[in-house]
Amino acid sequence: MPGLSVFALGIVLSAPPEQMTAPIPRSTPDILPEDAGKPTTLFVNFEGAVLRGNCGNDARRDCSTLGYLFDDYVGPFNGGPNFEAAILDAVRADLSPFGVAVTARRPGDEVDYTMVLYGDLGDQSFAGVAPYIDCADQKKNDTSFSRGFASPNTGSTVILQEAAHTWGLEHVNSREDILNPIAEGFAPTFLDDCAKIVANTNFDETPGVCNRIHELFCDAGFQNSHQELLYLFGPPQPDLVAPRIELLSPRPDDVLEFPAVPEIRVRVEDDRHPQFYEVEIELEGQSIFADDLWGDFELAFVVPEPGVYPLRMRIADEAGNTDSVDFELQVVEPGALEPELSGTGCTTGGRPARSAWLWLLLPLMGLARRRRPA
Repeated sequence: MPGLSVFALGIVLSAPPEQMTAPIPRSTPDILPEDAGKPTTLFVNFEGAVLRGNCGNDARRDCSTLGYLFDDYVGPFNGGPNFEAAILDAVRADLSPFGVAVTARRPGDEVDYTMVLYGDLGDQSFAGVAPYIDCADQKKNDTSFSRGFASPNTGSTVILQEAAHTWGLEHVNSREDILNPIAEGFAPTFLDDCAKIVANTNFDETPGVCNRIHELFCDAGFQNSHQELLYLFGPPQPDLVAPRIELLSPRPDDVLEFPAVPEIRVRVEDDRHPQFYEVEIELEGQSIFADDLWGDFELAFVVPEPGVYPLRMRIADEAGNTDSVDFELQVVEPGALEPELSGTGCTTGGRPARSAWLWLLLPLMGLARRRRPA
């Protein structure tokens, strides 16, 4: 089968030449960056967006000069959290040598970030598209696009190529480089080698447009993708930000009537969310649950008898940063609540006796999950 074709605007599905995306010029002067070595953030947006025009390519406001290609709307990625996890893992692996943090939750406005919208692009011949080649990443907060592939290899390659164009990287003729104009089914990287800059899938050689940076590491007309990203964003930065647990359920005043199945719903705030979090729950100091859960999560318990169950939840992100929260599950005898109040979180004024144990069900449907090694 033919491979995916990649052009300066992005990756194009195999198509006749008239359907392919033409190369584009640089959007900024060919200069060296004033803030070389400053880390950045890549936001992979799986949720889609309504796009705005007449405001450039500002990711913070969902602005794009390419919105007309999609009728100003990109639909969400519908592959589910397991595919999202695999795609983000692949993106993070390729960016691991550099100071680029990867998140799938929109950063705050105080953070400069590049956004790639990953989802339903509508009826397009291309797999991904970026607005321009931005030499030295002079224009912060750029917006680019990728079709929502389920394949982590294909998806991460498209995401990274579109982001890399907005960081000033051009196409090269090396099969092993993410900036190669034809993706042929293997796993390319940002290659630490000088490769010839090319214009299209015919590998027509071109002198390049961002040569001030290119020629720091290579001869004229060549590009070292690895060294340029290392120069732009520096080495990987340690994750020093602790996650924060936001307990959505149960609420402090929730009381359920036996044999209800209580649910624990958690939203996690973290600058590199989502990722796998080590989750442990204790009942009176005894661990009753330990597993690695992806992103925000929900758990369900089977309570063997009415009682008040004091619980502590601890989570740790992949760098070992932790947070914890204490809460209670309150379950009363059948009929102890007024019928119209049962399950609403209202109490009858009394406290049931404490029970010594409860059993945990699997995380609720729709959550990615992996077990820790024994």
